[in-house]
Amino acid sequence: MAEIEARILQLIEDTCQHPSGSLERQKRLNQLIMLIQSTGKILRGTGIPDAEEALQETWCYFCRNLCEATTAKEAFNPQKSSVTTWINNYLNYRLKDKQINVYAQKNQFITPFENEEKEIDPTDLIPAPQEPRPILAEIQEWLKTNYEQLKRIHIRERPDVNCYVLISRRLPPETAWIDLSQEFDIPVATLSNFYQRQCFPRLLNFGKSQAYFDSEGYFDI
Repeated sequence: MAEIEARILQLIEDTCQHPSGSLERQKRLNQLIMLIQSTGKILRGTGIPDAEEALQETWCYFCRNLCEATTAKEAFNPQKSSVTTWINNYLNYRLKDKQINVYAQKNQFITPFENEEKEIDPTDLIPAPQEPRPILAEIQEWLKTNYEQLKRIHIRERPDVNCYVLISRRLPPETAWIDLSQEFDIPVATLSNFYQRQCFPRLLNFGKSQAYFDSEGYFDI
């Protein structure tokens, strides 16, 4: 494994010597992705809907920020972490993003109780399972309560593209990043990165305070 790690670092150094967008860099980025995946250290997101989409978004982030900070605050720094840790940190946020959207969508409706006279069935005496909490409604109420604070957190020189707007638009039924990109005339990577750094952590903290998540940030269901 140490040999593979050394090969990865050497290939990263070689990759970053070639200009951004060049064919040579692209070739080496593809080689890096294959080599990194061969380590088996990348999160799998087993059982999480849209995990494959989250992984693809992560590889896009990897390619854009490995050598230069295109959509992140800073490029990958081997002095701070291994490349797999750096990738997994970002991927973990993307997976949680998928989780919260799916879970909120699943719990946004509560079937009303129909109080109609009918013959008593013995099975009616069995306690019904606890109905799911209206997660989506609770999140929307949190958004309304924190509107002023969330709208102040925005992309530089774009106060119209703020955390209130992005969180609202990414709740079920979520607006695709490509559609938001076209609407605001901002690259997908810029929108997604801002959301992951500034907006989603605030939504995640609210979810934890409401016991939507366990201590590790996964849904406690």
